[in-house]
Amino acid sequence: MRIELDVFYPVATPAQLDAARAAALAVYGAADVDPYDAWLAWAEEVRWMECGCDDAFRPSEGARRLMDLHSRAQVAANEVLGVPLGEVVTLDFVER
Repeated sequence: MRIELDVFYPVATPAQLDAARAAALAVYGAADVDPYDAWLAWAEEVRWMECGCDDAFRPSEGARRLMDLHSRAQVAANEVLGVPLGEVVTLDFVER
């Protein structure tokens, strides 16, 4: 079993999704970051928000950098798919 990056955009073909996945992975690769680590960093943000944005639960600087990287990977996938403004591609992880 492996955990892999997946791209969800309902109107895209499998080939388009593969290209979007490659674009997102290239962003992570250029930064030498495991995509799953970047995705997990969002858990710190969620916890912080669930705790009423209490400073004690503020995401670390490292987590914030990983969240930014994840956002840039999502933008790369959006650009490959030509996603219109207001829509976004979902990057998620699946077990295969």
